[in-house]
Amino acid sequence: MLRREIKVGSSTSVNTTLSAASSNLDEVVVTAMDIKRSARSLTYSAQTVSGDDIKETQRENFITGLQGRVAGLSLVTTSGSAGASSSIVLRGFNSLSMSNQPLFVIDGVVVSNETMDENSNGGAATGTIDRTGLTNNANRNSDYNNRISDINPNDIESVTVLKGPEATALYGSQASSGAIIITTKKSKTNKLAVQYDNSFRITKLSRFTEAIDSYTNGTNGDTLDVFRYFGPKWADTTTLYDNKDKFFKTGFSQTHNLGLDFGVGQSKFRLSTALFKDQGVVPNNTYDKLNIRLANTTKISKWLTVSPSLTYINTENNKVLRSAGGYLIGLLIWPSNISIDNYGTNSSKVPLFSANPNTDYDNPLFNVNNNKSRDKTDRFLGTLGVDLTPLPWLAVAGRFGYETFQTDGYTRYHPLSYYVSSSLGGTQDNYYRKYLAYNHTITATAKKKMGDFEGRLMVGTMWQDYETQQYSIAGNKIIDSIVNGVMYKGGQVVTPQNYDQLIKSPADSNATDPATRLRLNRNKFGQPNLSQLRQFAQFFEVGMNYKNAIFLNYSHRFEEASTLPSQNRKFNYPGGGISVIVSDLIPSLKSNLLSYWKVRTSLASTARLNTPYSTQSVFSYSGVG
Repeated sequence: MLRREIKVGSSTSVNTTLSAASSNLDEVVVTAMDIKRSARSLTYSAQTVSGDDIKETQRENFITGLQGRVAGLSLVTTSGSAGASSSIVLRGFNSLSMSNQPLFVIDGVVVSNETMDENSNGGAATGTIDRTGLTNNANRNSDYNNRISDINPNDIESVTVLKGPEATALYGSQASSGAIIITTKKSKTNKLAVQYDNSFRITKLSRFTEAIDSYTNGTNGDTLDVFRYFGPKWADTTTLYDNKDKFFKTGFSQTHNLGLDFGVGQSKFRLSTALFKDQGVVPNNTYDKLNIRLANTTKISKWLTVSPSLTYINTENNKVLRSAGGYLIGLLIWPSNISIDNYGTNSSKVPLFSANPNTDYDNPLFNVNNNKSRDKTDRFLGTLGVDLTPLPWLAVAGRFGYETFQTDGYTRYHPLSYYVSSSLGGTQDNYYRKYLAYNHTITATAKKKMGDFEGRLMVGTMWQDYETQQYSIAGNKIIDSIVNGVMYKGGQVVTPQNYDQLIKSPADSNATDPATRLRLNRNKFGQPNLSQLRQFAQFFEVGMNYKNAIFLNYSHRFEEASTLPSQNRKFNYPGGGISVIVSDLIPSLKSNLLSYWKVRTSLASTARLNTPYSTQSVFSYSGVG
């Protein structure tokens, strides 16, 4: 409504009528290369979600907070476990062998969203030990959190989702599956301001698949087939157990956010920290995350502004191995006349079948108490934004970013687990992964208005350098022997009470057999699995509009990547579009039913870049010795 001022005077009552205000709020959208554009000028689809909307979801992973808020976004969470990874797809699946997830950009800096692959861990990845049948599972037994979930949702100002190739042409091959542009919060005041909020959540499973438990085990008269239930009905005196209730527990999570805004002169600071702790509904499954971030914006002069930031993230994930079929399948398969918590010795477990991971029927409660996996990640992200406006019509921007994280972890299978053959005496994998990345983008944008026409030209360059190092060690024979279900280590009987003492720390691969005993030490192990990638690009974008109603845009990126043969490394991606705001050109079309009408069309080209070393033969390193 329009604002109206009335002089009251000595009147005791005032009557007035407010008039409707017809205003066109021209939204500003952060697009590719951290460029701010008017939403009406875009010739492609770009949807923005505010940080407040994401925060209200109270999700520890901001990606899950986008669900239901972005058209065409497909989100899949791998499991309900604490610290589970999420997969996000914007434009459908365009590759069967590579990732279909979008590119993630924070304040103009490309950041990692990688998820560790179970096949790349353990000695099988480096030739240290043959574990055939145990590594050929696509993260089916242990979930590795994706790195974009490290971001604190409370630090996000807005998220812009770019889906079409015409919207992401400036990012080239990296954004062939779309791009998610994240803008973080920055202090807007010099006064001291303190914000604190928390949330607590209780999780309890309430609905399960109905299962018939009226019949005894067996099939075709064979009662030894204990995992099929086609025998006669149970006798009325038989005690049946609801093993689902014995397994799942009530989960609890808590989040604490603290933010400080302060400043001195032309320099403003924002310090934020967040603590998240999650205890899952699966026993022994926990996930802890700590975020600390310091951001600064300093206006050095009327034409120069710098915006550095530094972020530290620590995550610890205690993961329990879920076997090939998952916890619920194992619980439904388990005989209903046997309590799931009765597994003290091998004889009190129902004898199982062969050690085939795809038909694994380990007792699920035994799994979560004895087959364990844990990883810890320390991550640092530093960014620097530089904005220069030497002339009213010219703006120069630089975005520089350095990122590194290190992950230490292990996976251990109990000697009595039927997930691995008992002849192996248990197995253990230790792994260490280090990621380093540097990238920068420098752009110059010129704008000129000529009557009813306005032109814009942007040119820029991008450099990216990535390196991943991975060390992994695998061994077996955690115990010396198993005789009639009794384990022996160093001449002593291994019991649940002395197991941890005799077997040593699960983070120490020295617990395995001397023939495969290799301590996880980068200085002793030798060369790692090394992956390097460098990309260089030059690009430009030109735009023209007429009366702020007809918009024409064209962009082109010229790219070069080290993953391709030297004689064929250069490629390019064009993209362009046109949009017309018909309701502005023909005002008579506006009505209570139709207030805004925009027509747009675009055309662009994009492609996928192959992974490092996929075009050449490489040799694996064996550390056995």
